[in-house]
Amino acid sequence: MAVPVKLPYELEEDILSRLPPLSLARFRSVCKLWNDLFNENRFINDHFGRARPQFILLDNSNIYSIEIIDLDGIDPTIELRELASSGIPYRELDLDHTTITTCDGFLFCNFFVSAKGTALWNPWLRQVKWIEYEDKEFYVFGLGYDNTIPKKYYRIFGYFVRHRQVQRDYHQRVAIYECVSQAFKYIDTPDEDWPIKQATRGNVSLNGNLYWVACNPNTHEYYIQSFDFSRDIVKAFCLTPCRKNRSRDVLFLSVFKGDGFSLLKQCYVTRSVEIWVTKKKIDTSNNGGEDIVWINLMILPTTNLPSLINKFYGISYFIYDKTTLIMCCCDDENRATCIYIVRGDLFKKIQINSGVFQCCHCVYAPNLIPLL
Repeated sequence: MAVPVKLPYELEEDILSRLPPLSLARFRSVCKLWNDLFNENRFINDHFGRARPQFILLDNSNIYSIEIIDLDGIDPTIELRELASSGIPYRELDLDHTTITTCDGFLFCNFFVSAKGTALWNPWLRQVKWIEYEDKEFYVFGLGYDNTIPKKYYRIFGYFVRHRQVQRDYHQRVAIYECVSQAFKYIDTPDEDWPIKQATRGNVSLNGNLYWVACNPNTHEYYIQSFDFSRDIVKAFCLTPCRKNRSRDVLFLSVFKGDGFSLLKQCYVTRSVEIWVTKKKIDTSNNGGEDIVWINLMILPTTNLPSLINKFYGISYFIYDKTTLIMCCCDDENRATCIYIVRGDLFKKIQINSGVFQCCHCVYAPNLIPLL
């Protein structure tokens, strides 16, 4: 009988760091050494850095993870996996008023009309942490933290809408909800400096700050606007690399390779798509994005892609290997959610559900990061 050969610990750890979270969750019971390893921050961060993006989709029937399989092959497909709700009341939600985004490996779920309101969620660890605030007129925009200090104290950025009877209009007031102190802090910002309501389904979180695409009403230039949680200010970060040639062209911002930006532009007439990415990672330590360099990564002339204008439930997308666009959005004609995979001459459309039009979704990298 052959004597079993034990792998070097470094090789064993490297192999484990490449496995999906669901497998690692089962492997915790194999031995104490592995269980302790999966709790180490170094291993958790290494595993997160290797994770391949996928989609999280929530509708009134289920919560799914959608993984793209065989992206390097000629016929990529998807693996649809139903996830445990972990206390997310998806069957009770009004998905017209629900958003899901990501922040540092967590899903940030905001339920505007739910009694519970807002939650941080890691579906692979089945952990949910509810963030409660009494004032239900607080409209959540996004989550962040002060990146100048070691510990992450999460804060929610949003606004209040108050009806002014005398002037017969609405007055918006920006505020931050401090999750630790459970108190609101108001931000004195002129209305014209924070066009956040229009970007509720289009902001991204990166290194503690929030970013979204805005337009200068005077010059009609499009730029990336941000909220800096370390200084509590809204500011223009950098100009976009392209502009809308027509008013109905669309621009969508996303995170590229974990530490940069990608910008998708679709022409309203031809439906052709341009993808731009930042050359270097985004450094939040500087005062702005004056040194940001954009690269035109790809142009997709296909007209098979749907029109992305006025997608009420938004779109989510990521770029794979600098060659492939993977996008999730609703198909208005079939009233279904679809995954689109586009690379060179390859175009594939995969329908996720049928007759289920309402949904919310985002790009997410599965991980073992615990909710503290």
